[in-house]
Formats: sequence, structure tokens, C-alpha cells
Amino acid sequence: MPDCFGKQGVVIALKYQRHKIFARIPPNRHSIIFVLKNSFIRFPAKALLLLAKCSLPVLPFFFGFIFLKAKYVINYRETLQKLRIHHKALSQGPVDRYFESFFAIRMNESSQISGACTQCGNCCLNQRCFFLEPIEDAKFQCGIYNSPFRKLSNCGAFPISGEDIERYECPGYVLHPRNVIKIVAVN
Repeated sequence: MPDCFGKQGVVIALKYQRHKIFARIPPNRHSIIFVLKNSFIRFPAKALLLLAKCSLPVLPFFFGFIFLKAKYVINYRETLQKLRIHHKALSQGPVDRYFESFFAIRMNESSQISGACTQCGNCCLNQRCFFLEPIEDAKFQCGIYNSPFRKLSNCGAFPISGEDIERYECPGYVLHPRNVIKIVAVN
């Protein structure tokens, strides 16, 4: 059994069927509430990804209707290919991040983020977002930016933490650690 209170973080051993799964929790996130919320978000994240994968063949029609863009239906095969790329990108962590921000798991960050969007498209699943549209050389814009359905996405919350800036190598945002002043009683 691994050391449960090591410097690298807390290790939680979870039993699933006959396999042991070890989940690393960063040292500052070892409270029982964090563990429960972190375990809780995995189910809706996996369920959403499974639902999206099963509904891929009808999504071009659905998005064409919802966003009033006939090109999604007219270019069905191209749209389907882009949706597969989008789904693969979502499977690499952004859906988990969406639920983490929704349930406010990562709101206690010890850093401050400053900067502005440069329209590089990196935060849009490293330029793999289905809705991302090129506007000029190395500049992109969201194809559904003005849609009320965009509010259901996590896009407007970027960056949630320094992990987001690092993951997408964002050139427009910078992470500034907050200065902590330690007060020591002198006798």
C-alpha cells in the first residue's frame, strides 16, 4: 500500500470490480470534500462523453438546427470528422474541468491570473474545437460566441487556473503567485 500522506500528495485507493485504481490528489486538495466532489464529477463527465459519442451521427443536424448553420448539414462528412476530433479533444480532460468549475472544486487557487485573449485558439481545445473558425492569419473566433447556448459551455471561464494556461500554452494570460506574508510571533 502506498504512503497516503507523502509530500507528493494524498493517494486514494479505490476498488473497482477486481482492480485497484490509485488517484493522485495534490497535497493542498486532500480534504474529504474535495475527494468526494472529485469522485462525483467523474460520473457525469464520462456519461456526457458517452452520450456525445453515441449521438455523433445526428449532431450535425442538431447543431445545424440549433445554431442556424446549414453548412453543418450540407458538409455532413466534414462536420462529422470535425466532431470526432472535437470529441477526442474533450476526452483528454476539458469535460472534467467543466464539471470541476461547475461544482467549484478549483475555486481556491493561490495565484492571480491577468491578461487578455489574443485569439490564438489554443484554449479552444488546442484549435480542435468544432465551433472555432479562422478569421485571419493565426487568429480565430468562436462560431457560436453570440449564441445563448454558449453560456452552457465552459469557454467563458477560461482560464480557471494555471493548469489551463500551461495545458494550452496560452500566450495571452499570465499566472502571478499571490504574495503570502508569514507572521511569526517573536518572544
